[in-house]
Amino acid sequence: MSAPLMSAAARQDPADATGTVRPCPAAWRRDAGTVSLTMTILFAGVLLLTALLVDAGRTLDAAGHASDLAAAAARAGAQALDETSLRTGTPTLDPDQAEANARTYLARHPEATLTAITIDGLTVTVTVTTRVDYQLLDALGPGHATVTQTRSARATTQP
Repeated sequence: MSAPLMSAAARQDPADATGTVRPCPAAWRRDAGTVSLTMTILFAGVLLLTALLVDAGRTLDAAGHASDLAAAAARAGAQALDETSLRTGTPTLDPDQAEANARTYLARHPEATLTAITIDGLTVTVTVTTRVDYQLLDALGPGHATVTQTRSARATTQP
């Protein structure tokens, strides 16, 4: 004899045609909780990816800001041309004034630390360091990143 044909809805529904509830197949009991475990792993991965994106973005932003500050401080230092050297036709920078100009500019920006100032002829090179505190990755590691940027500016004697 052949087994009676059942509709797809009756095969999926734990209640039979009379309304009595059938016990779940063994396969259903073995799979219990696997969706919860999968969702937990996926959620943790998405959370970690979000943390990486947010804190990496903050680090890149800080690197750009440090680069801007180093460039501006170098330009401030490059404006310290020695007036006597201009009159003689061989322009040079006043090293003390160039360093003072760069330090004065960076003093107005306490988020950056002056690491080095180098004066070579008409070129002023400034290195700036900035610390970025992580917001989301703080629990996983050191909790901060250090960004260092170096920029140069050359004094011009032409109008």
